[in-house]
Amino acid sequence: MELGSNLPVVAPDYWGHATSTIDWCEENYVVCKYIAEFWNTVTNLAFFSLAIFGMWKVRSTRQESRFLLCYMGMLIVGLGSWFFHMTLQYQWQLADELPMVYCTCVCIYCVLRADVKAGTDVYVSLALFAYSTIVTLVYLHIRKPVFHQVAYGIEIFVVLVRSTMHQIEIRKTNLRAYAEMQQLFGLGVAAFGVAFALWNIDNIFCSNLRAIRNALPMVLAPFFQLHAYWHIGTAIGCYASIVYQQYLRLVMLGTMDNYRLRKAAFIVPYIDRVRKDE
Repeated sequence: MELGSNLPVVAPDYWGHATSTIDWCEENYVVCKYIAEFWNTVTNLAFFSLAIFGMWKVRSTRQESRFLLCYMGMLIVGLGSWFFHMTLQYQWQLADELPMVYCTCVCIYCVLRADVKAGTDVYVSLALFAYSTIVTLVYLHIRKPVFHQVAYGIEIFVVLVRSTMHQIEIRKTNLRAYAEMQQLFGLGVAAFGVAFALWNIDNIFCSNLRAIRNALPMVLAPFFQLHAYWHIGTAIGCYASIVYQQYLRLVMLGTMDNYRLRKAAFIVPYIDRVRKDE
């Protein structure tokens, strides 16, 4: 008899050994043998649904293609995140993280050029392309997640600062637009803020969260998968930010009277054309 032949055979993970530089707090291959982190994967449906809805509204209301690119970028981020958490492979980690940088560059272009009626700013486009290229090359070399997080945080900071400056200007001339923009701005900031807080709690108190999940009935344990909430929160924040950019653009062009800010199912904001009975 061969030595060790009576030991149990451990089946390998479906996608093989994890090669990503991050393995999140969710236990791997527990819910489904084909998905490494089940809840971190399926919550990316929030990205898919909101991005597709946003693209549909852009096309149906005939708004500018720049916003279609924003929603397409959001969809790509969701797809990358889906495959990253499903496989925990490094190439899919890049497909999740790097599109976040690229998509936000498009949003930066939108907020910087919101008050320009026509044309493409070549210098702004080249600067944003150079930034995303440098971030990509450096990140591929050092492979430190904190670098990506800082690079992405800088982009979010630029969007927030410039958006706030626009709001200050609009407040002086259009109080209705200012109030509605405040709603969108507040939704985006709140969604990102709560998601970021839960993301950090998930990282810092992982062992405690795992102990809680193990002590709870199976039906309640998923509610303590806090990184999954990060996906939902960032999807809402990203979507609200793009709708905000759409609204800002219409105000700056002086065409907002032809549109209205509405809510689907009393929750999801979107820009729609004025109806004939309004």
